[in-house]
Amino acid sequence: MTQALKKSFWEMLTRARVLRPERLQQVQESFGNLEGLAAARQVVASGALTKFQAEEIINGRWRKLRVGDFILRDILGFGGMGTAYVAIDEKTRQTVAIKLLGEQHKHEAGMRARFQLEGRAGMELSHPNVVRTLELGTITELYGETDFMVMELFPGVTLLEGIQFSSGPLKLDAACDVIAQAASGLNYLHKLGMVHRDVKPDNILINSDGEVKLLDFGLTLADKSSQDDEFSLAMIFGHDCLGTADFIPPEQAADSFKVDARADVYSLGCSLFVALTARRPFPKENRLATVRAHATDPRPPVSDFNPEVPAVVCDYVQKMMSINPADRPKDMGEVIRFLVPFARRRRWAFDFRDVLATRRKRERDKARKSRVQQNQPPQSMRPTDVVSRAETDSPEGPKQP
Repeated sequence: MTQALKKSFWEMLTRARVLRPERLQQVQESFGNLEGLAAARQVVASGALTKFQAEEIINGRWRKLRVGDFILRDILGFGGMGTAYVAIDEKTRQTVAIKLLGEQHKHEAGMRARFQLEGRAGMELSHPNVVRTLELGTITELYGETDFMVMELFPGVTLLEGIQFSSGPLKLDAACDVIAQAASGLNYLHKLGMVHRDVKPDNILINSDGEVKLLDFGLTLADKSSQDDEFSLAMIFGHDCLGTADFIPPEQAADSFKVDARADVYSLGCSLFVALTARRPFPKENRLATVRAHATDPRPPVSDFNPEVPAVVCDYVQKMMSINPADRPKDMGEVIRFLVPFARRRRWAFDFRDVLATRRKRERDKARKSRVQQNQPPQSMRPTDVVSRAETDSPEGPKQP
């Protein structure tokens, strides 16, 4: 932590309004003889502030610790649209997750449309395997309006993180259990007439009990959006670009607004492939080549990368990843029925605080790498596997279930 402003730590802490008056008085009486970093460290040690809150205050960013009635306590994760935080609802004292649209996207109609669609879709959903959205709103800050959504806090790792921390494929029973639970959440969406459109390991969360929840519904209502929202999405992403290249079904790459539930079957099949092999199905040099491979290349057999997976499971992954939607399982109910006999619930051993610390470190490393690459020629190739221990490994991460 570095002192960015010359204001008193206690003045900034008071202005931040993150502590109740009686708690603020307690820490002032205990540590009021200290200032700056010394005071911040003692207040953190007392449990009154988190390290994240203290860093924001000591660096003069105390205004950003409140979003309406919510007090930010830690960074939960980073995404293309913004940052998610662990927060406390000041009225109910409930711990929640709150996602803020990034500063760089405040004036981008397409990104705001996707953010609003995600919030609206999430508020319509209630299922054990889906992260619930509790509130969607806009706040007016010093520098303009900011969109936010409040969600239930589900303290877990993403499927991708679980694979990375394990340094290899999941056990067959764990992989089938995770994907079967994700399929249950998707089956619920499909019965409501929705299609997720962005199923991938990064959007599948797993807690320490092995329970799974889906998140990120920003494309779920794409075909039900207003003409203005659809125009904004198409202008930013294009009709043929909604989704993630490594998991996009061919028909979605052709027209993202005219797909059905079988598109999610395809993407979930790709996610199962990753869980069983710890690599992407089509590791290509760029997005366009990856999308083309999904549409034209032979499906890579799981057995080529993990010979321990039974042939019947390998064949089913290929079926889920069929180029022609008609050749895939007809719905998620069929996928669940196939996977359940191979599935077993396992506990995932991780400390959520360590997971958050690892995410922050990864984001700092990514930012540092980006700054370096701005002064270097671009890399022509990406790693062919999902796991890159040099960038993602943490001794405190989830252990292989």
